Amino acid sequence: MRNSLDPRVRGALEPLLRVQRLGVFTDIDGTISPIAPTPAAAVVDRACRDALQRLVGSSTRVAAVSGRAAADAQAMVGLDGLRYIGNHGLEWWADGVTMPAPAAVPYVAAIAAALADLAHYDLPNGVLIENKGVTASVHYRLAADQAAAAALLGTWLAAICQDHGLRLWPGRMIYELRPPLQLNKGTALADLLREDALDGAIFLGDDTTDVDGFMTLHYARAAGLQTLAIGVLSAETPEVVRETCDVAVNGVAGAAALLTWFAAQRANFWEKDRQIG
Repeated sequence: MRNSLDPRVRGALEPLLRVQRLGVFTDIDGTISPIAPTPAAAVVDRACRDALQRLVGSSTRVAAVSGRAAADAQAMVGLDGLRYIGNHGLEWWADGVTMPAPAAVPYVAAIAAALADLAHYDLPNGVLIENKGVTASVHYRLAADQAAAAALLGTWLAAICQDHGLRLWPGRMIYELRPPLQLNKGTALADLLREDALDGAIFLGDDTTDVDGFMTLHYARAAGLQTLAIGVLSAETPEVVRETCDVAVNGVAGAAALLTWFAAQRANFWEKDRQIG
């Protein structure tokens, strides 16, 4: 059964229905797609996809902001009219072309070298490594002893990242290797707000790397925009996500209920506005 939308969440969303230039931004994995054993097995929830498609048709700027490579994010969501931002804000996809941030390109070799070093270790069974060009992911969800795998990988990767001038970020059963740049989901959202001259935005996320996006919306609100940071919670949710979101929903089903309600209400609101005008 689908989650019903909490009245408190609905109340927080209602002022945003009236925002003319609005952005609806969302993470993918764990937010609009249930976490799967492997990245390749993940599928976007149909209700979430349908709601995003409806929002595109209601004069709303919609973007998927993911840790996946931007082209992978586009292939996974598969909707026209969206902006696709990948690798935690380090690359953008448009018209079939991936555009990495120029400052990140020199780190492609460092990412590859770091993964080559990691391959020399006796990795626990079930560890999955993704080289995504300007970043890399090391997943341990399938390890028999996840806690032991996390401890080993954390120690090894910290040393490897230091050797290669990279930063290490923990997440939900994952470690991310990233360039030491002040580019992240938060800076990506700031770019979207500025480039599209938006008056408000919502952002849905479930993990530590989404907190940068939440903080950008907090800063934008202080500057006069209408914003809402929405945590998508599960048993694995990091505490920092709970602490920095404005409101929360339960899992992907909760995100689907929120997006479905919001898309329908926004379409109805602007249809009535056009009729009055």
